[in-house]
Amino acid sequence: MRKCKRIVSLFLSMFLFFSVGVNVKAANFEDLGKVVDGSRLLNTKESTVTLENLARGNILNNGTASVANNGNGEVNVSGSVLAGVVCDKLLLKMTLQRYSGGYWEDVKYFTDTRYNHSLLTKSYNVSVAKGYYYRVKAACLAYKGSTVESKSPMTNGIWID
Repeated sequence: MRKCKRIVSLFLSMFLFFSVGVNVKAANFEDLGKVVDGSRLLNTKESTVTLENLARGNILNNGTASVANNGNGEVNVSGSVLAGVVCDKLLLKMTLQRYSGGYWEDVKYFTDTRYNHSLLTKSYNVSVAKGYYYRVKAACLAYKGSTVESKSPMTNGIWID
C-alpha cells in the first residue's frame, strides 16, 4: 500500500512538473521586448500613453490611450481628450489591434463625440482571443471655431493569456 502511494505521488509530481512547463508558452514570448510599428511587446497588465501639448495658446491639452488586461480573455480599452477650454466638439477614435504574425491587425473600432465640453473619456471592455499581444491606437481631436488640434497616442502591446 505504501509503495502504491509513492508511485502515485511520483506520477503526480511528474504530471505537475510537465504541465507547468507546458503552460509557460515560451514560444509565444519569442517577440517579447521587440518593437513593432512603434509599440514594444510587453508582458505587463496594462499600457497607457498620454501625449501632451506643451505649446501656449493651445486648445487641446492632451490625449490618452490605454489598454489593460482584465483577465479571462478580456481587455479594457480606454482613452481621453482633455482640452484647456470648452470646445465646440471633442472626438475620440480608438482602434484595438492584435499582433499576429509580424503585423498589427484591427480587431475593433470605437468612436465617441462630445459637444461643448473640455473633457471626453470613454472605456470599453472587450472579449479577445488569448495568446496574442494587444494595443490601442487613438486619435484625440479638439475643435473650437476653425481651429482643430489633435494627438495620436498609441500604447505598447500587452500579452493576453
